[in-house]
Amino acid sequence: MFQKLDPFYWFLKAMLRGFFKVELKSEEVDFISDNIQKHRKVLWINLIAAIFVVLALSKTDAKDIATLITALLAPVMVMGGAWFAISFGAIPAKLMNVSLSCTMWMFTAFLTSLTTMFIAVGFVTPAVVWPVLGIVYLSALFACIQYDTADGMKAGLDEAQLRHSRAAVRYYKKQGIDPDAIEQASKE
Repeated sequence: MFQKLDPFYWFLKAMLRGFFKVELKSEEVDFISDNIQKHRKVLWINLIAAIFVVLALSKTDAKDIATLITALLAPVMVMGGAWFAISFGAIPAKLMNVSLSCTMWMFTAFLTSLTTMFIAVGFVTPAVVWPVLGIVYLSALFACIQYDTADGMKAGLDEAQLRHSRAAVRYYKKQGIDPDAIEQASKE
């Protein structure tokens, strides 16, 4: 009920509308809905953190803000890199709930660090630069959420490929086919 009143819900639905324009299986629609819920939580946590950051930085010296920006480079890069490195495809489908939780907390750490850094940069740059910062920030946000949702469509893919590969090897053995010999012959 409350989700219909949540502006982040509508923001995410609009951002992910391209996913709903293609024919999806019911489990894919369910995943996208679960992922929207995950990103709603992250956006609310991020908004609350941003309010505290603005209040804190409004009373902070520019030199200390510059130090904060430098300090935030590490968590933004590490958490962003780790979050992007995790692929839903490597997660067995039966552990999707664990994967959603893991990616939610990693994305929370990344986005909160990124938001804090952008707010801090905003405090030490002229206002004329703020629209550019806004474009960079929103573009990163959109790309991250869309990437995470698209990647989620691969849930269990590695597991399926492994099953298929094992079945193919059993079939080849049963048929007396040696795939390594065929590959070696094609190289010669």
